[in-house]
Amino acid sequence: MKYYAIKDDLNHEIVDSWDLCKEHLKNYTKPKYKSFKTKEEAEAFLNGEILDDNITAPKAYIDGSYDSKTNAYSFGGVLIMDGKEYPYKKKFEPDEYSSLRNVAGEIQGAGFIIAYAVKKGIKELHIFYDYLGIEKWFTHEWKANSKIAVDYQILADRVKDKIKVYFHKVKSHTNNHYNDYADKLAKEALGL
Repeated sequence: MKYYAIKDDLNHEIVDSWDLCKEHLKNYTKPKYKSFKTKEEAEAFLNGEILDDNITAPKAYIDGSYDSKTNAYSFGGVLIMDGKEYPYKKKFEPDEYSSLRNVAGEIQGAGFIIAYAVKKGIKELHIFYDYLGIEKWFTHEWKANSKIAVDYQILADRVKDKIKVYFHKVKSHTNNHYNDYADKLAKEALGL
């Protein structure tokens, strides 16, 4: 069975036959459409996401968490390289970054995995994240107004000639296995 995802600026849908797809295209202005083998792939297309199945370079999923009772934050992640999974997590006691809550953890997690990849001589890394700042601060598309964002941009400038980082946004809490795994690891680091 194939799935056909159809979208334009206002609407989107998934149908399960080419005939239905052709019929429904009439209802769209400037439609974009594509066929997929799975419904998950079709949904990712509609959401503007990329699935990692075709990426053979090292890839990492990261997430952050925050404990409002202690003001501690954390990151969790999983690096996938050469067919193996390498989970990682770290807790941070309240510090100058704590006011950014789980975002502080996500930034720390991204910085950690990028620095690790550079240290290991990895030249290309794909990072899957659910908070847009992870990409936008690294690429300087967003102005850094917090100390942690400034520090992250300094890291970006320091490694830009050593590694090519590709960023992919995923929706949080949508049953994406590795994104959910990173979230679980971040919570585990805090004991949640």
